[in-house]
Formats: sequence, structure tokens, C-alpha cells
Amino acid sequence: MTSPHRFSGNPSSGNSTSRGRSSRSRVSRRDLLRYGVAGASIAALGPFGRGLLPHASGAPLTNHKRVVVIYCYGGYDGLNLLVPITNQAYYDRRPTIQIADTDTLALSDSVDYGWHPNFTRMAGLYNDTDVAAFHKVGYPSANLSHFTSQDIYSWGVRGEFAPLGIPESGWIARYADLFAQTPLGAAALGIGRPLDFEGGSTNPFMATSLQNFDFNAAGLNADEETHRMNAAGAILDAFPGAGEAENDAGTALGQGQDLAQQVQAAVASYSSSFANAYPTTSPGAFLRDAAIMIQAGFETEVFFTGFSGWDTHTNQGAGAGVQANLVTRLDEAIGVFSDDLKEMGVWDDTLILIASEFGRRNFENSSQGTDHGHGNTFVAIGGGVNGGLYGVGPSESDIADNNWLDYGIDFRDIYREAITNHLGEDASAIFPEAQDINNTLGYV
Repeated sequence: MTSPHRFSGNPSSGNSTSRGRSSRSRVSRRDLLRYGVAGASIAALGPFGRGLLPHASGAPLTNHKRVVVIYCYGGYDGLNLLVPITNQAYYDRRPTIQIADTDTLALSDSVDYGWHPNFTRMAGLYNDTDVAAFHKVGYPSANLSHFTSQDIYSWGVRGEFAPLGIPESGWIARYADLFAQTPLGAAALGIGRPLDFEGGSTNPFMATSLQNFDFNAAGLNADEETHRMNAAGAILDAFPGAGEAENDAGTALGQGQDLAQQVQAAVASYSSSFANAYPTTSPGAFLRDAAIMIQAGFETEVFFTGFSGWDTHTNQGAGAGVQANLVTRLDEAIGVFSDDLKEMGVWDDTLILIASEFGRRNFENSSQGTDHGHGNTFVAIGGGVNGGLYGVGPSESDIADNNWLDYGIDFRDIYREAITNHLGEDASAIFPEAQDINNTLGYV
């Protein structure tokens, strides 16, 4: 798809009445702001390079593997998501926020655990063997700071970067640089620019919503295309000098407009039995955007999204309450997304990972909540998943004698197998750091 208004060559050349400096001088600061708000994220991608601009195929790609990461910001309480219903210490230490064994949703292959009662779709997918749940996930030397722990998960590095011979960068940025170099190779939806995408040399896709990823500036209708392009010309004038810098900027704007048109075409053409079933809250709205991109045939290999609210220091609740409401949002979003992907015929090609920066403490606090802990429950979902429980679950001593669970699975082993076994790429350069604990999980 090619825009009729793409720049070519030096954008300062051409008819002065339509794009010359005399016309640009009449562009107001407000016009620039209008254009900048609409197009800055697109132009900031930079020139994509010859042959790298994606062109959606118009249908889901066949035999195209993808990973969708849903990050739950705040540190969810894994003990109340996958409840150890035969562990008396769990009930002893959580008198008001415990979930009774009779309220949990049964696992087809275990009598020792039950899903949170609001995880109805999750429980169904698990019993269809499409869910793997991992006990006590974490990393060496626990850190109970949200920001530090989130950084560790984003980097995929626990220690220093310099000895590893890689730049300070997020794990998705490193993956994109090596294996997914087009602007749609990796995508962040609904959460800005996460650290996972920082430090690379490629230009991954980021959008608050696909609907808003557009060059059309507010207040400028289709009849004012010339005026809008004059505003773009004024932006180019801000570059020092001329020649290569302006050519690169013009190329970036042109390619960005092309990409925006493809995205808007994907939004307009999205058709699904489940299109109106997605929750309008996060992460449902963000997973709907991922579904739009998948159906349109974009080549995205890694999607990253998430939502916050999981820092439940007070009034966490049990079968009802703050965490229960968040569980419902997550469960409903995953349920509709799985239905949509199955209808598209790409369920077996899609791997969904659910992660959070740490678990909570084993005991409830005086505010009927839980404070920061470490080892946590992670989840993988998809048609290609070898379902079941992975790792050693918490013993009564683990809960009774400690403030929080230690870790038994390094989170990087989960990510590593997603890259190696599902995406089919070499993960050694993505996670080069030696680990204290290594597990061959085989969940995909």
C-alpha cells in the first residue's frame, strides 16, 4: 500500500506554493503540535531501510509462531491464583484472604491445587491441556522493589551487562535486533515504551491503540492534505542542514505514513465472531489490537502488553475484592483472545506468557493485604503448550517458616524455551548470563 503523498528526495524542493518555505512560514505552532501528536510516534521510528517496511498479507500468516507477553504490574499474589488447597500453612497464615478449597476450580491432573474461582476460562484451558503453570518463579538475590524487579525482568539480566558483551538493553530489543528486524517484528500495545524494548538498533512498533496510530491530525480533514504536509515540511526544517538528514527524515515520514495506512486498513477490515466480546478495559482492549494485527497478516513475533493494579497491600480480598476483580479482567481477556485465535486457525502457533515482578508474602498483613515477596506463579497458554504443573510447589515449611517463597525456576528458562522451542530461534545471545538455577522445562 503506497501513500500518494510520500516524500521523495529533498523535501525542500518542489512547488513553492504547496511545499516551499513561503508556505511553511504560515504554519502555526498549533498546527505543528497537531501534526506532532498524531505523527511523532510514527516518524520517531526512523527510516526502516530498504525492504524492511512490512506489508500486511491481509490474512493470518500460516505457520508463523508468535509470543504474547501479558505483564501484570504490581506483583500479583500467585498463592491466591493457583491455590495450594492441601497446604495447611497457607490457611493458617491467611485467615481472612484465604480461598477455601471448595471455592477453587479443580485441576484435571492435581488434587493439591485449585484455580482462583474467577479464573473460569483459565481453568477450562488448563483442563484442555493448553496451560502450563510454573511454581516459584523468580531470579537470584530477590529484590522487593517494584522498579528494580521490573527492570530485571525487562533486561533479562540479573548482574552487570559489561561482562556479557552485550549492550544494556531489554530482552525483546535484543530479540528484535537478531530475529525480528522489521517495524512490526515486535510490538508493545497499550503500555508506552517498556524497558524490554530499550537499547536495540531496530524500531519496534508501539501504539497506545491501533485506532489512534494514524497520521491524520486532529482538526485537519482530508481536504487539508496540503496543509498537513506543509506542517511536515516545517518539522523537516527543524533539522540542521539539508541533504541526507532531511532525506532520512522524509523517508521516515513517508514510510511511517505507509505503515499507518496499513494499520488503519487492518482496523477497518477486522472481522471476527468475537470482535465485540473483548472487554474494553485493559488488557482486553490491548489483546483485541493484537488480534487485529494477527488477522491482518503482520509479521509480529513478539507482542508485549500488560496492566497494573496488582500491588494489593490492603483489602486484597479472596474470592471477591480487588484481586478477584483483576483476575476477572485477565481471565475474560484471555478467554475471548483464545476464542478469536482459534477461529483464525492460529491457536497452535500462539504462546501467551503471564508474568509479574514478584509474588507476595506468605502471610496476610494487618490491612488484610499482602506485602512484597519473591517466588511466584507464572503461566503459559496456547495450543502448542504441554499443559500441566512445572517445578516443585510450596511445601508447608516453605509457607510456615518463611516470609515469602524462594525461587526454584529462573524466569529466563521460561522465556528461553519460548524463543528456542516455540519461535525456533537461538536464545543464547538473548540470555547469555550464567544462572544459579537452570531448568529444562519442556513446556513447549
